[in-house]
Amino acid sequence: MRRRKGFTLIELLVVVAIIALLISILLPSLSRARELAKRAVCSSNLRGIGQAMYIYANDNSEFFPHDAYSQAITGTNPEDNAVSYVAQMGTNITSPTTSGTNSVNNPVSRSLFLLIIGNQCTPKQFICPSSPDSEDNLRLTVGGQERASQPGINRFDFKGYPFLSYGYQVPFGRKAKPNTRLDSRMPIAADKGPFFDAGNARADSTIPDVAVTTVGLPNFGTADQILRADNDRWRPYNSRNHNGEGEQVLFVDSHVEFVRKPIAGVNNDNIYTYQDPGFTFENSLIGARPVNGKGPKTDTDTVIVP
Repeated sequence: MRRRKGFTLIELLVVVAIIALLISILLPSLSRARELAKRAVCSSNLRGIGQAMYIYANDNSEFFPHDAYSQAITGTNPEDNAVSYVAQMGTNITSPTTSGTNSVNNPVSRSLFLLIIGNQCTPKQFICPSSPDSEDNLRLTVGGQERASQPGINRFDFKGYPFLSYGYQVPFGRKAKPNTRLDSRMPIAADKGPFFDAGNARADSTIPDVAVTTVGLPNFGTADQILRADNDRWRPYNSRNHNGEGEQVLFVDSHVEFVRKPIAGVNNDNIYTYQDPGFTFENSLIGARPVNGKGPKTDTDTVIVP
């Protein structure tokens, strides 16, 4: 009886090598497809947040969400109102703020949390699937035990930086306060910026955001050179949500766009920085990192925090 010839070892190795080669070719494409799908979800999240902001504005004199604080009669910056918003996220999640009371330490994230309090959004909408962030489970640690919280009653903010993927226009100064009457081309929210990072865990499991001091700002030369700089040079100054490739940006008119550089605002404004007093075109492109006491300088100055 004639025996059927099987595969030789060399033939098997060739097949394995071909399969490995095909996998190495296809994996980047699959990974890219997954990232694009996640960006689509991220865009949908921001668009939903934008629609929720308009619902909120309809009941609040056309103003988008902003938490209570003491507003000075004069002045354009949060410092004029004694509002400190850097390194405050998650520090007083159980304490409400009212105008004139507990308004000093007031993170920008509290304003976004108003959409959860009003049932216009869910915590899941504030998580970009491309980021390592986790959905806020709306629970509190009391006496060493976890309990469900009630937004607007005993919960007034996100737990901390790792539980929020998006930043919001600083609402505490007198300029560029988030509202429907701003220039429709102006960004009002976006993937959170590159100048903040998670701080140390606290006893109540909340994590505040802190400004990162090791990240500088681009020094590409003249305004023309800044505008012509390739996308790779901008990676350190883009949101980290999408591997530094860019950020999803929500504009006042409610449309969302993925941009490769943070220069997306009116007059080529860098959305993650504020404009210095000596306003120049180059300053608008680069600006200065958000710090306590500094906010939008003009009604077209976008400052997204965190």
